[in-house]
Amino acid sequence: MPLSVVVVATLGLRSYLNSAELVDLPNKLQDFITISLSIFIEAFPFLVLGSLLASIVNTYVPTHTFEKALPNRGWLRRAVISLLGCLFPVCECGNVPLSRALMIQGLKPSEAITFLLAAPVVNPVTIWSTWAAFGYDGSIVVSRIAATLLIANIIGYIISLKNKENEFLTDKFQAICNASPSRKQEKDKLRMAKLSSNFAHEAFAMLRMLAFGALIAGSIQSFVPRDLLVSIGSNVILSIVAMLLLAFVVSICANVDAFFALSFANTFTAGSIVSFLVFGPMIDIKMLILLKTTFRNRLLITVTVLALLMSALTGLVVSYAF
Repeated sequence: MPLSVVVVATLGLRSYLNSAELVDLPNKLQDFITISLSIFIEAFPFLVLGSLLASIVNTYVPTHTFEKALPNRGWLRRAVISLLGCLFPVCECGNVPLSRALMIQGLKPSEAITFLLAAPVVNPVTIWSTWAAFGYDGSIVVSRIAATLLIANIIGYIISLKNKENEFLTDKFQAICNASPSRKQEKDKLRMAKLSSNFAHEAFAMLRMLAFGALIAGSIQSFVPRDLLVSIGSNVILSIVAMLLLAFVVSICANVDAFFALSFANTFTAGSIVSFLVFGPMIDIKMLILLKTTFRNRLLITVTVLALLMSALTGLVVSYAF
């Protein structure tokens, strides 16, 4: 019921805004409402799909199935996990509930982070959209995929060095993992009821955080002059910094961010474009807020700093090597 109310309210509000044109509101307030709602609506279907996939995994897949199917060696295990995005055409928002389901199945936080960082870029929809936008320069497409996989695995390895990885999880999510029951004796009707309950709980929890993240991203985009970023696009270093900041702020879905980045291709360096395409799907405002439902702040800070620095390094390599 709560999810259906959110859906109807969102579609109704979008229809109203399109018809009313917000004529009585100041321009910046119009921009704030439009951008915030656009971010929410853009991510909404992928988040719902991710919540559905997570609920199916939690309900029908026997406990520790994924854990047993993956290789035992840490680096090889994470390498395989970083490629799982090929199976799920879901953006970064939808991967959050899916990663939670995988951890309930037995995956470690380092492995879930590896999946979260890589999956948005290596999924087939994102690869296709990147090629459609930048097919004229294959180095951008290849650099995006290669850098994303490398960064995801490096960060996953660094996190895995901690002996007790569960300390990275929030108390609430740890309790969910510990309470996960065996599914062997569950009947079909009970499973369907559990699927519905899991989906409603997971989707509504994620949607609340998505709405909050969209409001923050919308306010920054509306009230911070974008000219400050665009005016420095010709400088190699400053253009990378600007595009990294832009990626964090705009919070655009990985499935379509290549077309957004394409609008900057004539004024910004190729390295800065790649930095945007690598960092944005890993970390942005709405993504961090969604991840706070699962991971503690110290892990999120560590992952953000590492992803930022390595994305910047990627931009420098592309700028000077190609």
